[in-house]
Amino acid sequence: MKVVITGITGMRNRGVEAIIVPTIQELRKRQPDININLLTRSPDYDQIRLESYDVKLHLESQHLGTQTPPQSRKKVLLSKIFPGYKLPKIQPIPTSPLIRKADAIIASGGDIFSPEYPIAPHLKPLKLALDVGTPVMFLAQSISPYKKDEDAEEWLEVARHAKLITVREQLTYNYLTKDLGLSTELVKLTADPAFLLSPAPQEQINNLLKGYGISGERPLVALGTSQGICSYTSSGLDYEKHITSWQKVIEMIINELGAEVILIPHVQEIRAGNDDRILATKLLRALDYSPRVHLAGCDHTASEFKGLIAQCELVISERTHAAIAGLSSGVCTVAVGYSIKSKGISAELIGEDKFEEGLLISVQDFLNPELACQAVRNSWKQRDEIKTRIKERLPEIKERASKNFDLLIS
Repeated sequence: MKVVITGITGMRNRGVEAIIVPTIQELRKRQPDININLLTRSPDYDQIRLESYDVKLHLESQHLGTQTPPQSRKKVLLSKIFPGYKLPKIQPIPTSPLIRKADAIIASGGDIFSPEYPIAPHLKPLKLALDVGTPVMFLAQSISPYKKDEDAEEWLEVARHAKLITVREQLTYNYLTKDLGLSTELVKLTADPAFLLSPAPQEQINNLLKGYGISGERPLVALGTSQGICSYTSSGLDYEKHITSWQKVIEMIINELGAEVILIPHVQEIRAGNDDRILATKLLRALDYSPRVHLAGCDHTASEFKGLIAQCELVISERTHAAIAGLSSGVCTVAVGYSIKSKGISAELIGEDKFEEGLLISVQDFLNPELACQAVRNSWKQRDEIKTRIKERLPEIKERASKNFDLLIS
């Protein structure tokens, strides 16, 4: 069997890695000889991450016709310099042989089909697949309600012809089956594959903690701060207020809770607007490089980050997969959310009844330092109760995450 996995924006985002690594492992458990191909925007970097997994990496644009050939660029330039020069007729983009010869296309990516992001680029390979009769399957999606009917219809044009759609939380399941009218035979409730991600070995994590100057004498709090979150909402949010609020939260954690902090830059993209190390470093400067605030700034794997997060008493995260690393490790986790995914995933383990007590806070409210600090205080007080609740529900969630792959291979 030959599959092509799409929706991979690149593993500089450790959330992508946290989905893809268990996906490869679980597919291979069920079909050891499966031929796995990944369409990615950063195959050079992703090759480093996946060199031990025997998968083929392909630059997305080369298989979707999204790059203008150098010869065509010259002709466009000539047409500008010489008005009389006629451009050749635009030829239809040939379907990628990779997609044509695949037995299935698996659309990964978490929430890439939500209205917070442009969905057209991610639909393109799926449309190409449908054109040539290659089955399309959506893997563990979260989809917020579309704001425009035409956006919903654009996704539904592909979704209605899919072979399978798995979703990672109940809110998306309800939206797709009730509001958008998709069949319950097509849409199946599962969970995020990242719940199956193994942490790095404990000895390695212990050495990492020591290397970052964390002795273990104080409780540790992990912060999944997002450089890009202020740009994800439709109205946009004040970046400086965002920094100020995080600074106040960290000062409260240090001075009031007597804890230490480890900053987890879960996304380290080339684009400055979405590189969490930038925000984390600004926070270190604002705190005058407090010795009780540590930045896990190395080029860590998703498994290493999960191992570090698992050592904490509390996680506060704007990054979904840093939050999942906490939840799947049984750690009390506060999600700072801007879309359906934070609420939906947290509700599965913590319960909506705990949201008003601080376990979920919107990013808009988080920009108010008083509200942010109070949410953290409330969560800290009930962290042992929340740990117990998570551990009770975690086996079912992991079983649902595994179910994704039974459905894909069946």
